[in-house]
Amino acid sequence: MRIVRRSTKHSQNAETIANNYDILIQILVRLPVKSLLRFKSVSKTWYPIISDPEFSCRLLPDISGLVMRKLGSPANKPEYGFIPLGNKSSADDAPFKYLDFINHPSGLKVVQSCNGLLLCSSIRYVNKSNYDYYIYNPTTKQFVMIALPVNPQDARIVYSLSLAFDHTKSPHYKVVCVRDPDPWLNISDDPDSNFVSQQIEIYSSQTRSWRLSGKPFLAHVNTEFGGGVFCNGAIHWLGAWNNTSFYFNVQDEELRDLPMPPIPDDWEDLRRCRYFGESQNHLHLIEIYQPPTTRFCVYEIESDYSGWFVKYNINLDLLTVAYPGMVRTYSVPSDLNYYVFSVLCIVREADDEESYMVLHIPEKAIHYNLKDGSFKKICDLDADENGYKGSPVLISLTYFWGHHFIQTLSPV
Repeated sequence: MRIVRRSTKHSQNAETIANNYDILIQILVRLPVKSLLRFKSVSKTWYPIISDPEFSCRLLPDISGLVMRKLGSPANKPEYGFIPLGNKSSADDAPFKYLDFINHPSGLKVVQSCNGLLLCSSIRYVNKSNYDYYIYNPTTKQFVMIALPVNPQDARIVYSLSLAFDHTKSPHYKVVCVRDPDPWLNISDDPDSNFVSQQIEIYSSQTRSWRLSGKPFLAHVNTEFGGGVFCNGAIHWLGAWNNTSFYFNVQDEELRDLPMPPIPDDWEDLRRCRYFGESQNHLHLIEIYQPPTTRFCVYEIESDYSGWFVKYNINLDLLTVAYPGMVRTYSVPSDLNYYVFSVLCIVREADDEESYMVLHIPEKAIHYNLKDGSFKKICDLDADENGYKGSPVLISLTYFWGHHFIQTLSPV
């Protein structure tokens, strides 16, 4: 019998790589996050490398999909759907259907996604008219509760939280809290004014503590400070009227006015924002004030924040032909709700010719190319059990507000 001896060359090469820290790092950072999670459990050498928070900073994962809260699901146990994005993602990559990492009596909801971490809160107030807040990594299943800033006077203070996290710069995150000023400061707001005093406090995951940032400032009562958009090192908050939006540079701790496109003179209602989000450090805005709502612009903010410019011109007319279920046939084209769709996400690619928008139309998610206007179905979505059942009179959407799902090893 002939005995075939395996060459030791390959095993020697593998041993050389395994013993060379720099080469091993270069290989590991190119692997999918799911593979890294598995490898942590099979190698004593790899475990401390992959578990090192600094290692997670070297990973550059792309967006894997969108998680979306389902309308009509129980308030104390909201259900979440998933839209896979990218060539390597599928429906099986859904991180969760319910936020059950902790058994909270009121249920939990996603407030904001930020580079792989989720800011979650309880559905209902739990203590002195405030929510419980958590930071959750849906990839590693790790979570931590964020205790709200201590109020020595034990008076009612309303808090709104936003998450700031950039894994390419630091393994640590910050939580920015906008709240009522401390009651002992004796700041009295004019009861006839639409502006109220607010105070910023910052939580650091590195120190696990809060501290004040700056002095109280005036903000419009309709400025939404919960779950802002983190982009270019700043958190951005939209106001409902002209001159009521802000952005806060987290590193410099500077609060500044966010210039916004003017609301049309003949529009007497609140700002009609259809999308506000970021991708690859580009901040985008969509506002639609007049029919047909299938034709609109995607704005991008200038790098110096001097204003906005039109980045993409959108025309969805061909989409409504391909999917006539988008049309409320009982209405008229001049109605702002004549066409049924929502913008869930804008994804900027390295090659801008491949940049796209994710649309939710009745029972479907659509990939729409921002440059050439081509489109394709990504997946089917559940029908609204309480609404659309094939009748055009009851057309509605099942999900709202898509949150990025990005796989990350970043600790909480």
